[in-house]
Amino acid sequence: MHENFLMRHMRETGQPDACPRATQDLELNLENRQDAIDTKMYGPANPQLDELGRNQKFWQKYAELFNDTVENVMLMRCANCSFFDRSEPILACIEKGIGDEADPEMAVDAGELGYCQALDFKCASARVCKVWAGRVN
Repeated sequence: MHENFLMRHMRETGQPDACPRATQDLELNLENRQDAIDTKMYGPANPQLDELGRNQKFWQKYAELFNDTVENVMLMRCANCSFFDRSEPILACIEKGIGDEADPEMAVDAGELGYCQALDFKCASARVCKVWAGRVN
């Protein structure tokens, strides 16, 4: 059985309520996300523009990277990546990290946020990156 990052971290540190640092440290999260944008093609910037065809350049470049069709790579989202963690403990960590700055539950739900175990940052389920690894059901 696959052991997620948080479970492994808790086992290794003995801290039952340990959260990945990037879920608690906004600056670290932003640095890691920017690195994913710069080096791992994390995007598109606004997935809602897909419906209007306004992310076509992004998707064409992404399809070329994977030597596949735009239609296929548009299915390779963070939501179905094996590194994307939306477990209850991780969602609690993300909400804890958001704190009182906003409505944490609403923010997590609105962006369908999760935690990328591979790149160590909070990410939105509708985006993609070249580290994507399909989830085996």
